Parts: sequence; structure tokens; C-alpha cells
Amino acid sequence: MIPKKAFYVSPQQILNGTFTLDKNESKHAINVLRMDVGDEITLLDGHGKGYHGIIQELDNLVTGNILKTYTNLGENNIQIILAPALVKKDRFEFILEKATELGVSEIYPVSMERSVKNKLNLERCKNLLQSASKQTLRSNFPRIHFPQNLKEILIMEGYKVCAMIGSNQKLSQLKFNKIKTVIVIIGPEGDFTKKEIEIMKKEKVEFYQLGDRRLRSETAAINSLAILNELLDR
Repeated sequence: MIPKKAFYVSPQQILNGTFTLDKNESKHAINVLRMDVGDEITLLDGHGKGYHGIIQELDNLVTGNILKTYTNLGENNIQIILAPALVKKDRFEFILEKATELGVSEIYPVSMERSVKNKLNLERCKNLLQSASKQTLRSNFPRIHFPQNLKEILIMEGYKVCAMIGSNQKLSQLKFNKIKTVIVIIGPEGDFTKKEIEIMKKEKVEFYQLGDRRLRSETAAINSLAILNELLDR
């Protein structure tokens, strides 16, 4: 069984069956988690590799041996890309955390006409994604991009779906056969404008509804991803 305590390890710090944690991860292991020689841990390189390791030395840096290697630990078979409208900081960070837990591979924040903000602290977002990946034992940390406009999202390769109240079909009714990449578009608190809806219709975006209740953006994102995980895992 893979250990629950997980740490980030740079791919360059895996060598000849051994590992070395960087200063920050070593400090966390020694001073916060009180790890000891002989403790078994999970290592995640953020690029699709996971490792079961055992600590051999606790000095300034934590070092040890690799017991087992995993490829795509904690990853979905189908790529899910989330394109959420920019919302208030705390709510957007909540989306990042839960999207990571639900297997999203990439996040493209979208600056919509009714978005309440259009800037993003990417470094803070990357740290949140890494922390959430370690918590959920994901070997491939989600990538977050600079905010895009809707037209830039619509030219991306993938099956594009969008949560829209009033749609006549549910997410489970869409056709995901032989799909390799799903792009999930989530609107802002003030909803899409008529112009944005027309642009998406023109680009053949598939709309779906999540019920009759009006949901916050973060709720719509989490609900959509949870349903997709069940649908795509069949």
C-alpha cells in the first residue's frame, strides 16, 4: 500500500534508485511531520511519476531509497481541461484545489465579459496546485496558464462542453465515445453574455444543465468534474 504522506521530488533528484528532497520539503518532513529514518513515504515528481520510498538519512536534506515506481499515479485515462471564468480570489482558489482532487490536467482561467477580475497570481496558484496534488497523491501536477479570452479557449483541440442553466440535456447524455480530451467551460457569477453564448454555439460547444437551481461558479465546476469522473471511468 502506498504511504499517505507525500512529498514533491524533482525528477533530477531521483538517481540510481535513490531520492533527495529539496530544502523546503526536507524541512517540512523533519520539523513539521517529524519523519524518521525507516519511515516510508510517497514521492511525486509532478510529471507523471510516483515513487514509494524509504528514508535513510535525515540531515539538512532528506535522502533515501526507492522501493517502487508508479507511472501516472492517481491520473485519469482521459485528459480533462478546466476553463473556469475568473471569480473572486478565495472562490477561484477553491476551484483550483477541488479541480486537482478531481483529476483535471490543465486549467485555463477565462476572462469573461462579466468576470469580476482579470488578474491572477500564478506563482501562488502553482503552489496551491502542488499542495493539493500531494494531498490527493497525484503524480502529474495540473498546469495553470495565464488568463485567456473565450475565443482562445474555443480554438483549442478537444471536445468542448459548457454548463448552462436551461439546457435541454444533462452531462451524462453527451457523447464521450473515443474522446481523448474534454474541455469544460464554466461561466462567471453573472452568467455568460448573449454574445458569449452565440460565439460558443457557433463553435459547436455542447451545452448541458446541472439542474434548475442557479449554482455558483465553483459549485458548477465541482459538480461537472465529479460527474465527468464517473462517466469517463467506465
